Amino acid sequence: MSEITHGSAGREAGGADGPAPAFEIYPVPDKGDGRGSAFFLNEDAIRWLGEVRELHVVAIAPGKVRGNHMHHERREVIFVSYDGAIEIAWREPGSDRTELRRIEGHGGFVAKIEPRTLHAFRNAGEGPVQVVSMSNGRFDPSETEYHTLLA
Repeated sequence: MSEITHGSAGREAGGADGPAPAFEIYPVPDKGDGRGSAFFLNEDAIRWLGEVRELHVVAIAPGKVRGNHMHHERREVIFVSYDGAIEIAWREPGSDRTELRRIEGHGGFVAKIEPRTLHAFRNAGEGPVQVVSMSNGRFDPSETEYHTLLA
């Protein structure tokens, strides 16, 4: 499995290198058994989000992309489980630089996403990718902006 780094600069939130990044990725170990996978989210991610106002669950078919957007006002915590390969792209507020990570194998991760952070996820493998997205606000088309990071 490829290494999962934290944030666009590969540092921990609030570390000595400055303020927390607008996009952070944390691995979530699979604690499953013979019945299947089992992932348990760190309560810090939920606490960071605050009130959960919306939750949705989607799958990403092989070769397809979800995201390619940002929200002006709301934070998101996104849990992703994958079996194969997934590509993650994001652009922090005020930046022209798109960050890209590819993760291969089997596992899960959480992405913490600040407002105004463009983000997208691609199923770059043949296996399933499942996404659980939570946000501290309801979907509102007037505060969502679309830009292509992954095609």
